[in-house]
Amino acid sequence: MANEHPFQSLFQSLGRPPASHAESVNRNAYERLRDILTVPVDKPGRCILLRAPRAGYGKTHLLTRVEHELGSTHEFVPLQAVCGSQIDASTVINDTLRRLLRPLPASGGLCVLDLVARRLFALALQPLVGSGEVPCQDREGALVALRTRPVETFDFHHENAVTAHWARENFEVLGQRLAVELSRRGGLSSRGVGFWVDALFWFASAQPENPGRVKGLADAVLAGDPGEGVLMERLESLLGLLALLTRVVLVADDLEGFSSDESAALRLASFLGSLRQSVERLDVILSLNRDIWESAFLPRLSGGLADRLSEVVVELEPLSEEEMLALLESRVPGLGRQVLEHVDRGEGENHARGLIRAAGVAWLRATAASKPKYQPEPVMEPAVESVMVEERKAAATEVTVVEDEVPADEEEAVKLPVAQEVFEPKVRPELAIGMVGETVADASAAGWGAETPVEEAVVEAKPVQNFEETVQDSPFMAVPADDAGVLEAETVEADAVASGGVPEPPAVPEPPSFSAPPELVEERVASNEAAIPEAGPFESVPASGAGDEGAAAGGTVVDVGSGSDEAPALDSAEGDRVDDLLKQFRERYGRGG
Repeated sequence: MANEHPFQSLFQSLGRPPASHAESVNRNAYERLRDILTVPVDKPGRCILLRAPRAGYGKTHLLTRVEHELGSTHEFVPLQAVCGSQIDASTVINDTLRRLLRPLPASGGLCVLDLVARRLFALALQPLVGSGEVPCQDREGALVALRTRPVETFDFHHENAVTAHWARENFEVLGQRLAVELSRRGGLSSRGVGFWVDALFWFASAQPENPGRVKGLADAVLAGDPGEGVLMERLESLLGLLALLTRVVLVADDLEGFSSDESAALRLASFLGSLRQSVERLDVILSLNRDIWESAFLPRLSGGLADRLSEVVVELEPLSEEEMLALLESRVPGLGRQVLEHVDRGEGENHARGLIRAAGVAWLRATAASKPKYQPEPVMEPAVESVMVEERKAAATEVTVVEDEVPADEEEAVKLPVAQEVFEPKVRPELAIGMVGETVADASAAGWGAETPVEEAVVEAKPVQNFEETVQDSPFMAVPADDAGVLEAETVEADAVASGGVPEPPAVPEPPSFSAPPELVEERVASNEAAIPEAGPFESVPASGAGDEGAAAGGTVVDVGSGSDEAPALDSAEGDRVDDLLKQFRERYGRGG
């Protein structure tokens, strides 16, 4: 992460080895604590007040160092304040058992309490074997084994541990004698010691893999809802039994919560004073800041209680220049001097936590200054989004309407005479396809020349439909000019026929070529009475009745499909066909003509 640095860790838990350590920091306090606690097992204990000017001077770090230094000969029991300010017999019993139930490495499920129970049984059985109260064939050998190998002698799970199996078979009688002997040696209550002898014997003789033995021990402690007096007696007996084997040190740290409870400090002082009077070998370390001691404890404690809690006072001092450098070197070896030069040592930054926090700020500031200025990277369009953009562009291009281009050679034919006015009739879609053949055929016969032939067969003309009903909006039909244009065309045609010539068709736009679907053409052809021959729509076809009349009139017809400028002479039958088609044209499209 971007904010990670060697000075990020500011706090430490009691009992956990620190990640970094400077030997010179709080060196005097460490040596003094070690000397006070390093005493024989049978020496009386003391109450030590470890006091610092404020939080962050390294009290927890110092206590952890002492615990790891003396852990092989001392049993340190950290006390946890319930709700921040409650420490009593019940909580201390739980803390002590939790500490003793820690598992042993490579022991098959055994814990520290198993070893404590076996050593206590061996210690209590020694005087009974030595006095002959407990019969034994090899008394001297048994005594040596009880003194030197107590853990193996009372191994209830080994088949060769004869003494352990004998004690299990005779525990109803032996248990009482063991409790009396232990209470005498420790100066403890026989009832409290008898409770723990029974509980520990059951715990040690149970299989280590049995998950119910820990729960059974806890239930035994709280069975019958014991009162505060009974719990205090059991606590004193438990700590007194432990003190027969090793030095026991109760450590009360992290007591800031006592500042908010006026009576909590008085209860704690009374509890610790009573416990130390009952367990003479017990050591207690009370770790406090000066403001908590002066505001929460001193105003409420009597002179005697204050003196008992402050029997030995160990004060922590501010850091010197050499200690600061050593502390920084423990975090960043080889860079301590450079970091110290950039640390802003303001007021109150001469303690461990303040120095580490200031070093962390300096480290982040130097790191930020050494980095190049930030340049934002260009935002790249995701691949999917770019594809969608291209598709939208392509769709927009496809939607653009492109009008039909007119070939260059037909551009002149498209232009209409100025005198003519063109309109587009609107034909219903269902009638447009059916009228295609008729319209094209009529237009070709009337002289509306078109270069593109229609490939489909042309159907015979049907009776004229009402114009009002058939004409609709449609882009698929070519429409002739208005009535005036039609009459003019008829007059020109009549004069030309009378003079023996054929009129030239007016220059009109080429009708669009229609290619109707085959199925529609087939349907249209099937509906008529007879099919039209295979001739093209613009080819001259003789008619049966009109041919004679055309011959008599001696008319001629121009082949409009050829596209030539000179119109060849037509026979009389073809002339009649032209007249017939012009008549049909006028009847269909002319109004009143």
